[in-house]
Amino acid sequence: MLVLGPLGFLTPWLLAALAALPVIWLILRVMPPSPKVLRFPGTRLLIGLKDPQPVARHTPWWLLLLRVLAIAALILGFAGPIWKPAPEQGGQGPLLIVMDAGWAAAPDWPQRQARALRALDRTSASGQPAALLLADGHSEGALPFAPATELAAQLRAFQPAAWETTYPEDLDRLFGQTPQSGLQILWLSDGLDHPGRTALLTDLRGRGTVTVVPPEGPRQSLQLVAGDQPSLRLRSTASGAAPDVLAIGTDPQGAARELARLTAEDAQIENGISTRAVAIDLPSELRNRITRFQLDGQDSAGAVVLADDSVRRRKVALVGDDRASEGQSLLSPLHYLRRALAPRTDLIEGGLSDVLQAAPDVIVLADLVGLPESDALAEWVDQGGLLIRFAGPRMAASEFLTEEPLLPVRLRSGGRDIGGALSWGDPRTIAPFPVDGPFGGLAIPADAMIRAQLLAEPSPELAQRTLAQLSDGTPLVTREDLGEGQVVLFHSSANAEWSNLAISGLFVQMLDRLVQTARASAAPPETEAEGDIFWTPVEVLDGFGRLSTSQDPVPVPAAEFAKGPAPGAPAGLYRSGERAIALNAGGPMREATWPGVTVEAARRAPGIDLRGWLIGLAALLFALDALGSAWLAGGPIRRGKVAA
Repeated sequence: MLVLGPLGFLTPWLLAALAALPVIWLILRVMPPSPKVLRFPGTRLLIGLKDPQPVARHTPWWLLLLRVLAIAALILGFAGPIWKPAPEQGGQGPLLIVMDAGWAAAPDWPQRQARALRALDRTSASGQPAALLLADGHSEGALPFAPATELAAQLRAFQPAAWETTYPEDLDRLFGQTPQSGLQILWLSDGLDHPGRTALLTDLRGRGTVTVVPPEGPRQSLQLVAGDQPSLRLRSTASGAAPDVLAIGTDPQGAARELARLTAEDAQIENGISTRAVAIDLPSELRNRITRFQLDGQDSAGAVVLADDSVRRRKVALVGDDRASEGQSLLSPLHYLRRALAPRTDLIEGGLSDVLQAAPDVIVLADLVGLPESDALAEWVDQGGLLIRFAGPRMAASEFLTEEPLLPVRLRSGGRDIGGALSWGDPRTIAPFPVDGPFGGLAIPADAMIRAQLLAEPSPELAQRTLAQLSDGTPLVTREDLGEGQVVLFHSSANAEWSNLAISGLFVQMLDRLVQTARASAAPPETEAEGDIFWTPVEVLDGFGRLSTSQDPVPVPAAEFAKGPAPGAPAGLYRSGERAIALNAGGPMREATWPGVTVEAARRAPGIDLRGWLIGLAALLFALDALGSAWLAGGPIRRGKVAA
């Protein structure tokens, strides 16, 4: 920016065009206005005569002045004049620009780039070197200083990250080639506090003058609050009205569009941060189509919540023996299934033929065999349904168990329990779950014991179809794909008769994991490590909240994945085995404080932009020029008439 007294220019090189105004004056002066045309027969007598005092040989001076002033106003307007602009960074020493580059910097990113580029231009004019620290977590080694012009292209090409602003940890290594004093530091902050910011600020204050440029507007984030009734949490650094939350998903034709608008509740303000709850109060059919929630008018990864299976509610049908009317609810398998599934699903109950008409996502059969509706049930599974079956005394006593359809494996009749022909000396515990299966990562209680089960006939496919097994290697849960759907069998009962699994929290988690796989494609991860879980990105967000397919997915270890979005693990949708989960960037916020530095916005107002006024003035002058030209030509204006 060029500053001339109280007036500054954003693009001062355009002022060079003012030198052409004298030339334009001369050109316009030698071009006379259009002569008047009068048709009078008597003028033939004047042929050959010369006018001793011609009046139309030159353009009048007042018309020339209008045209030159109009052109000058355009030149000045395009040069970007600012009345009393805020003084910018531009000392005598080298320049260091620190740019917060997380998702919170995205909403006003173009303004940040423009501010940093102006500082680089001033430093380049003074012949001083400059350095650029982009706080996205990728800075390694010593910070190099180079001519300011070489950093402009890097700054223009850089985009904010889809994770929190991340500062380098090893400051001694970072500033190994940085002057110890006389440094001019320009810090473009996103307004939030981040780990390592205080240490970085303390170090920079000892090296020179620090000027902080705060964000232009409030920072806002959106977070999913998981639970039996998932909701959203909206945080903002402003206490004013909250924006609506857009629920975006696919319509019945498969096109992505806005499905609903959610309104935030009243704010609770603490330490300058306002927090509002946003209830996801939508019908299950609508909520299951939502793919993302986004703050209206906010373009950042922190303002987006990608919806995964934790948001959707499946319709689950329970079919089986219900003894609640007989006062024996604790003996009923449906009692335990209700308590496990009700908080996170929409339950329906009834006969098999009735629940099939309700088109559920999941059907649970508790100790039922020989169903007359087996053909209709098989067709429902083939079209994408998930059938979960539980063993029990009825199934064990069935004479036709080996012929029972819709089982993932062939079963032996009679079962296996304590005291039987195939008895155990003691109840068996559950073996650790495979990391690439639906139960991967679940903790198994030490007191979870299985006292009886239905045994599977040995086969080459048995190991592949086993999702969980006991400590002796016999299957506890098996599964087989059938068309677009799948059939799952728990080889033990759904109540506490054969095991204490049904009264443990593991039972709830296992059912929840299975229900989440209903009508969802299962794709194996690209990389797995024995004994550990890796999450592979499928779709990722950029800093502006735009979703795209991951081009070169790199699996992320579960321990790193649990820490949240970070370099190497951007916000997005991830998959591990058969499980899919969203990693979202929004979360808790804390405003940054800046002791001992100069905050640019607090020092002076940004100034008054005169571009619009000057361009408007040029338009007015051109209009007056048109009227003056018409008057000289003897048009309707000079005659005091209005043309029809």
